[in-house]
Amino acid sequence: MNSYSEGVKDMKNWKIGEFVLIGLLAAIYGAVTLGIGMITAMIHPLLHLFSPAIVSALMGTVVLFVIKKVGKFGSLSLFIGVSICLFAGLSGMMYVPLILTVILTSLLAEAAAYKLHYNIPAVAIGYGLIQAAYIFGGCIPVLFFLEQNMQHWKDAGMDAQTIEGFVRHSTGRFLVLGMTVSFTGGIVGVLLGKLILKKHFKDLR
Repeated sequence: MNSYSEGVKDMKNWKIGEFVLIGLLAAIYGAVTLGIGMITAMIHPLLHLFSPAIVSALMGTVVLFVIKKVGKFGSLSLFIGVSICLFAGLSGMMYVPLILTVILTSLLAEAAAYKLHYNIPAVAIGYGLIQAAYIFGGCIPVLFFLEQNMQHWKDAGMDAQTIEGFVRHSTGRFLVLGMTVSFTGGIVGVLLGKLILKKHFKDLR
């Protein structure tokens, strides 16, 4: 049986408790993401660029726990999908390209990780890519729709200096730096999770 067929079979064996677990932990994850995002944004735009890395270092354990506890295809992408939608809804940033970028990345990452039996390196790299997708998806307004969004930001009361700083820290080397640090943070978060959870899961590799 190929990995796709196995994944479909897995998805048919979900239990209600597993959906509840993912929903509760995704809500916590979304709230933490929102909180860290707000704090870093108030401190400095450059620090805000690194907020996904901070989130992943703190919450990588939760992501790994969900994957190992549920152990079914769709656990990662469902968790990420629910958390990004909650984050977007609570923050008022219901920006479709950001949500789609993160969800599509999580689906691709999960497909690869599932094929490798959710081993730690595959989960770590996949989660790193998901965190990098947060950065790229969040910068899409600046990268592709700058003029339209500049007017929107002005109408929302943002001054020229704030807009200039936001644009500067969302493009070029800052974008590459943010994605690289977020990718690394995702890997570190999962590896920390392995250390924390190794007493709770016998086969954690």
